[in-house]
Amino acid sequence: MTTKARREELMVYLADADDKKINALYEILEDGLRDSSFKLTDEQMEIVEKRRSEFLSGKTKPAPWQEVHARIRAKRNNS
Repeated sequence: MTTKARREELMVYLADADDKKINALYEILEDGLRDSSFKLTDEQMEIVEKRRSEFLSGKTKPAPWQEVHARIRAKRNNS
């Protein structure tokens, strides 16, 4: 989806959204704008792009949060 198409969909969504949703989205966006000091290094961006391309190509599949959480706990307990 292009940025233009996303922008148009967001405008339609915002026009119909209730006050609670508008306020929640505003808080999310405002926090992101205030915390603009967070930047990924070139190496981190390479990792992100590699994982993204593997996901989009079907080479990797997403895992449910419970499964990810269990793997992290197991690694922590084994160290």
